Amino acid sequence: MAQIDRSFVGEGKVYARVYQSQDALLDIGNCDTFSLAFATTRTTLPNFRGGGGNRNVRERVTDVTATIGMYDLTPTNVARVVRGTIHAAPTDAVVDEPLICEGIAGELIPFAHLPDTAEPVTIETAADPAVPLEAGTDYQLVPHGIIIKDASKFTAAGVTASYTPLPANVVQMLTAGQVELEIFVAGLNDAQSGEPFNIRARRVKFGLITELPVFGTEYLRLQAPAELLADDLVTAEGISKFCEMTLVNKVA
Repeated sequence: MAQIDRSFVGEGKVYARVYQSQDALLDIGNCDTFSLAFATTRTTLPNFRGGGGNRNVRERVTDVTATIGMYDLTPTNVARVVRGTIHAAPTDAVVDEPLICEGIAGELIPFAHLPDTAEPVTIETAADPAVPLEAGTDYQLVPHGIIIKDASKFTAAGVTASYTPLPANVVQMLTAGQVELEIFVAGLNDAQSGEPFNIRARRVKFGLITELPVFGTEYLRLQAPAELLADDLVTAEGISKFCEMTLVNKVA
């Protein structure tokens, strides 16, 4: 039989859901990396009978890990790698939100929520009686709140803001434990004209990201470390408790 070219350049989509759930497998977004790594400890029995070398050797698998490179900064993806919880920001109109300030020119006064700058925004002094402040003269409206322009009307008593928040989610970092997922890679082999393959990682525990590069000149990439744990729900003989890969047969 002639040798068949089975070269491989993988690409595709990564889907995930909470381990041991009936949740939908959902696309986690644009990923440039999905790699598996295996670590072992090696114990040898030296050959003492002459000639050197080893009489026997034993290798035990100690770690099965994965690395996932994600470019879509969704609240779910961020929460998974920073052990975060997700809370929906309110969308109802905010009325007279109290905001502290020092009252100097150039000072940013951030709102509690991101304002919809296409909707009306009202700023008043917090002192009694309240004095309406004028956009463009007393302050500049920005996507995060206001910046003081004319400090003469601002005091340490602060201001109040009435506005409509943008729909948003807040990720509270380091407030949750590690998440366990089932991951399914719907892959295509670009070296074989898009031939399909898949990988199913049965029980994957995400680790904590080492860096979140918020500022930079390149597209932000979440590099998520993860550990593939043994899935004790798998009891059939010959079926991996960790991961399986399906490859298409190709005949010459």
